[in-house]
Amino acid sequence: MDDTLALPRLQQSLRRLQYVVAALATLLLVLAGMTGWLLQRNAPLHADSISTQRLQVLDDRGVVRVQIGQDAGDDDRRSRAAGLLIFDRSGVERGGLSTFEDGSTALALDAPLGMGDARWRDRAGLRVDADGSAQLLLTDNLTRGVVRLHSKGTGGGGMDTFRWDMSNGTLHTRTLTYDGDERSQRAFDP
Repeated sequence: MDDTLALPRLQQSLRRLQYVVAALATLLLVLAGMTGWLLQRNAPLHADSISTQRLQVLDDRGVVRVQIGQDAGDDDRRSRAAGLLIFDRSGVERGGLSTFEDGSTALALDAPLGMGDARWRDRAGLRVDADGSAQLLLTDNLTRGVVRLHSKGTGGGGMDTFRWDMSNGTLHTRTLTYDGDERSQRAFDP
């Protein structure tokens, strides 16, 4: 066998293989670049189902504006909650829709931070309790109820208006129902 003829053929085959490898590497780089470009231009993502513990939507500054999930359980809520919370541009909670472990559900809209007591910023709240009773409560910046529409799980209901007598520590309530007008009062700690 003459090795002098085989060597040029091997060199030619090696050059062809080098061209194929270079072409494949170039193709791979182009595909990687196109994939990166598509991902960076915020191409829509479609998924039939997503499972997660918490989902957060951020604004263009990276501030959480919407969150879906369950609370930590160690906050000041009356019962552990799961639902949707909305936040203002500074990341402060401004309301939400939640279901609670005690069987109730609520929709609340909060005052901005700095308006009234920071712990009790709900100003408009709609709640349905486990027994089916419901209420819509409006409060002022002093976190005192002003007016409440309510229904009882057993039937009936009405509209309450409130007057808070801070000097005497007395809450005056006027309840309007279809059947009439009732007035009551009770003491509270100012």
